[in-house]
Parts: sequence; C-alpha cells; structure tokens
Amino acid sequence: MPAATMRLPFNLNAWISENLPKPLGGIGNKDVFEEDTDMIFQIIKGPNGRNDFHICPSDEIFYQLQGDITLPYLDEHDLRHEVQIAEGDVFLLPRCVLHSPQRPAGTIGLVIERRRKANELDAVVWFCQKCHNTLHRVEYWRDNKAMKIKEVAAAFNADKELRTCKRCGAVLPDPTQG
Repeated sequence: MPAATMRLPFNLNAWISENLPKPLGGIGNKDVFEEDTDMIFQIIKGPNGRNDFHICPSDEIFYQLQGDITLPYLDEHDLRHEVQIAEGDVFLLPRCVLHSPQRPAGTIGLVIERRRKANELDAVVWFCQKCHNTLHRVEYWRDNKAMKIKEVAAAFNADKELRTCKRCGAVLPDPTQG
C-alpha cells in the first residue's frame, strides 16, 4: 500500500483567518483538508441562515471554538428539541439525526464527519413552520470536493412554490433574506 503524503502541522487559527476572513453566508462550511482523507474536517463561521434539517449518514462531532450555538434536532418521534453547544464544548451527534445548526455572528465551529461511502447519501428536509408538514426532501452525495448542501439549499430557498406548504398554505421564509 502506498504511503500517505504527510503534511506539516499548521496553525488552525491562522488557517481560519486566511481561508474564512468573513462568513460564507447561508451555509458557511469550508473543508480544511480538501484532498482524499478518511475524515471530513470542516470549519463553520457564523452567522448562517438555515431553515433545513440535515441528515448525515455518519456521526458528527461538533467542537465549538468561538461563541455559543444552538442545534435544533428532531428525535425519533419527529419532536423538536434543542441542544446548546457553548464555546469549548464538544458534542457527538449520532448518525441520521435530523438537525439544523444555528450559528450566530462571530461564532466559529469545527465539525468532523466520516467521508461518505459510494452508496451513502446525505439528505436535507424542510418542514412547514406552521403545521410541520414536510415541504421538500433532497438526497445527494457529498463528494470529497464540494458541499452540495449549499447548492441544494440555495435552489430550495429561491423557489417560493417549494417553500409553500401544500397542507396549510404557509410559506417558509428564505433565511438568507432580511
């Protein structure tokens, strides 16, 4: 088996300053190691604007580097809960738990996941805020180079028809506007 290319250690704070000088918007994740590795090691800088619930096929480790965040999630009965992750806290989110990280301005977090296997799909789901009806669900493959969730969320938020509940008529607001 060929030996892996070794990288020298580097200062993560300097990497964040250089690669994330400002927030990236609605979903602001940036992979630190973009080459093929077994792990996804990403930095997220708030604020973000999310109204989706992400479903990840692997466990996720949240380490909050700066500031506090709220992580809404749905339990196995689709009941909504929230966990507060304070600066310095580490939190393990089990695989396949629907979650929607809410990151205020000035927050910086580290999230570690396992790379996806060829047959594993991520998904995002949107729910009506009024009646909790499912508005839309998209499954996608998160490859090793791109965060497809950003494109999927942008397409959903740009489409008012998708954001309109078929049951009660409420329109889910676009979190990137206003």
